[in-house]
This record gives sequence, C-alpha cells and structure tokens, in this order.
Amino acid sequence: MPTLDRITLYPVKSLDGVDVESARVLPSGGLEFDRRWRLVDLDGRVVNAKRSPRFHTIRAEFDLAERLVSLAIDPAALAARAIPGIEPLAVLRPASFHLVPGPEGPCGWLSEALAETVLLQERAEGGFPDDRDASGPTLISTASLAEVARWFGFDLAESRRRFRANLEIGKCDAFWEDTLASPAHPGLAPALADLPGDLPADPYASLPPPEPWEFSIGEARFKATNVCKRCIVPMRDSQTAAVTAHFRDAFEARRGRGLRPDVDASGWGSFYRLGVNTARLEDGPFAAGDPVTLP
Repeated sequence: MPTLDRITLYPVKSLDGVDVESARVLPSGGLEFDRRWRLVDLDGRVVNAKRSPRFHTIRAEFDLAERLVSLAIDPAALAARAIPGIEPLAVLRPASFHLVPGPEGPCGWLSEALAETVLLQERAEGGFPDDRDASGPTLISTASLAEVARWFGFDLAESRRRFRANLEIGKCDAFWEDTLASPAHPGLAPALADLPGDLPADPYASLPPPEPWEFSIGEARFKATNVCKRCIVPMRDSQTAAVTAHFRDAFEARRGRGLRPDVDASGWGSFYRLGVNTARLEDGPFAAGDPVTLP
C-alpha cells in the first residue's frame, strides 16, 4: 500500500521548502504554514520565481515556531553566473529575519537579492495557493520524481526542488498519481499499488458517469482534482537558474510515451504535467509514514 513518505511546506512562495514530520489541514484546504507568505512589488503584483529567476539563487531555512527565515545566496549561483547581474549578490551576507508582513523583516535583503523592491504579505488562514479551486496540498510519488531525474541526468533532490510538491508518496510506481487524478467509476476501485496494465479499449462504457477519486491520509481526506500543469520554474536549475535546454519538449515526449493505459489524458491539453492538485474534504492531522487509503 502506498505511504506518505515526505511532507514539505513552502512557507514563503517561491523560496525553499522545509520538511516536517506531520502537518495539519486548515479549513481553507491548505496545509498550515504552506504558502503563508508571499512577496509583492510596490504596485501589489506578485513577485515569484515565474517572474524572476533570481529566486533560484536564494537559499532559505525556516524556523516555523519562531517565524524566522535565514537567507543566503547559493555559492553555486555565484560561481555559475547564470543570470545577468548576479555578481552584486556576492555582497549579501547570510542573515536571519522575523517573518512580519510589510516592508520590514527580510524585505530589505530580498529586495537587493531580487533587484526590485518587495513587500511581504501574510495570510495565516489558507495562505496563497496557486489554484484556489484546488487549494489542498500537491501530491507526487517518489518514483515519478526519480524517473524525471533519470530523464535529465540530475538527482532526486534536484527533482524535488524543481517540482515543489507538498506530499511525496512511496511504495508505488512512477506516475501512479496520474491514475489517482483520473475519474473513478463506482465499483471499480483498483488497489492503489496494483492497477491493471492492459485494460480493454473502453472498460467503462456501460457504467454510470465517473466520480473523482477520494483518498485519506491520517485523519485528513482529500479529492484528487487534476494533474498539475507545470510552469517555467521546473525548466531551470534550482540553484543557479540556468535553463535546461529543450526541457519541455523532452519532458512532453517522454510523458506521452510513458502514459499509463488506465489514464485519461484527453483533457490535459499537453503532456507538460506532473503531480496532482487536491481539494480538502475533511480536516485533520497526518504524519509521514501514514498509509494512503481509498474510502
């Protein structure tokens, strides 16, 4: 049976994550402390890694109990000089700050690192999810991350940093989560770790309309909504911001060839997708090591 092997929270959007042993689902659907803070410019527009590759050069460590962040510039970024204007970042010494909304706290340091003035916003109840209709934690299998790492010749840690999922699932095959996000038919709930590999052309033709998969981890229950559409961020080296050549084309080609026969990708639009978005059904705590179960 698949198990929850890793929980990662991303307290400040686009900065590094922090691994935790347990987590709690908020009534809003998100995880406590996940994407609780974000950066905006003086016009109120969101400043994130999609907009600025400089985020990749910043290393962040968090003390959530004390609401502290420690920041430094990655030495690999300084050595690679992968983005224009990276040299001035060398003058920024590592420093720690309280995470307080407004222009104080880490904003002066981050403004220099990002080469634009930023302010910190906080939303304690629910954070700032990318998808408000599916504001639950993102989920992916370790096997999927390892397979993508194999495609491009980087390690599992780099794959984790590029795809930034909250929940990492072990004891299942690569792209198992694609099936979790595919519509489920009543009475045909296969074992999560033992899905059939050679289904007939239309095995569900005579059945009622499909329903979304629901699953539980610990005391929390979720609904898988869709396979995540990816942005430009995974195309870049997570430490230097250097773009991996032909990343999207190679990714889509391999994803298309490796699609499971029991997955309906007709609504995807492209194969540049990985991991699944979720929506909360029931609040509750859960922890690394908990099984992933169907109702």
